[in-house]
Amino acid sequence: MMRSILYFVFILVVYYIVKAVVRSALNGYAKKDERSSRLPGDEMVQDPECHTYILKERAITRRINNRLCSFCSETCAKQYEEKNRA
Repeated sequence: MMRSILYFVFILVVYYIVKAVVRSALNGYAKKDERSSRLPGDEMVQDPECHTYILKERAITRRINNRLCSFCSETCAKQYEEKNRA
């Protein structure tokens, strides 16, 4: 009788350990997908003058020839404006 109870407890412990490992692995896999998605506010734009990438929220935006352009600095914006005057 005692041996049967010990086997039952052993099987129960093994079951909960396997369940915890599988759940942890599945949660880790799901979080990996979340990390690969972009966070709001981290969109990058390319400066058409010097071709560097900058955060959209920090970019200097100008409308040139009815087109919205984003620049990394005032210098790049002025140079691009001078080259593309209509």
